[in-house]
Amino acid sequence: MSQGIANRIGNYLYADGAMRKRVINGTTYIVGIAGAYDAFGLIGSEHNGIFILDDTNKRVLTDRICEQSSGYYGPNQSQWDCLRDYMKAPAKQFLAMVQNSPRYRG
Repeated sequence: MSQGIANRIGNYLYADGAMRKRVINGTTYIVGIAGAYDAFGLIGSEHNGIFILDDTNKRVLTDRICEQSSGYYGPNQSQWDCLRDYMKAPAKQFLAMVQNSPRYRG
């Protein structure tokens, strides 16, 4: 199996070490770098990038941020940097970044 899709949370496949958690105002967010999206057995490595889940309320907030042509072989440096930026952002900025992402589902 490729390193970019070694682990799974929901429909998102991700590399070792490419998932983090943070808590803001009692809500736990999962922020990760998807190497692919599993659409009921069809593995789409072209659908990759940062995903953000609201683990407290069990919902997808956004995904496919900082996409690359394929996530099958693991995150690129730009995706690692993007993950770092989401994790280091102050709470208010983090929430704004999530809400302003093109695929926000909140």
